[in-house]
Amino acid sequence: MSTSPMKYLDKAMEKVRDLGLVPGGTKDRTDPMVALLNQISDIDEERIIAISRTLNQASFFNDVVREQVQAMDISNRYEDITNSFNSIRDDAKNMVDQLDDGKLSTFERVSNVWMKATRGDISSRFGKIKETYLEVTDATNDQIQREQLILDAYQDFRGAMKESEVLALEVAGKSRRVAGKCQRSSGRGHEDCGRLSG
Repeated sequence: MSTSPMKYLDKAMEKVRDLGLVPGGTKDRTDPMVALLNQISDIDEERIIAISRTLNQASFFNDVVREQVQAMDISNRYEDITNSFNSIRDDAKNMVDQLDDGKLSTFERVSNVWMKATRGDISSRFGKIKETYLEVTDATNDQIQREQLILDAYQDFRGAMKESEVLALEVAGKSRRVAGKCQRSSGRGHEDCGRLSG
């Protein structure tokens, strides 16, 4: 009966492993609930193990989703493109303003040489914008596909969490039934009474 959360959890872990996001130390982090669950594992060991394994990966999956979604740097690169367009527009406007009086002064000529030396000429900057745009487009596609895989894995993990929640409710019901039997028999003669009192 507890194979359902394990199926979801294993599927989610496989997806995250395929993306190379499973660090070596994930087994070191243990959810505090696991220790409590181990104390009642005698009630239904199979279900408790399934619940424990799922809970043990909860913070890992939350970290993966948070870190991977925040790792996108695409907006910064689009801002670079915008800034490049702005600098081209500003430099072109300055060059048009220089020609308003019909001649270029020495200072204007030096200013134009300095602009080309520091930022490049306008055509080379358009070339850089094109390169950056193509890189950002490729990175965006890669990031979207990666995020989709991460969200699919997280969805499988959430399925494991919900299935574990169902198992936890079943274990709680079973423990209430055992506790009721123990109360009715005053703790004598029922084999599960020792499990609940320990």
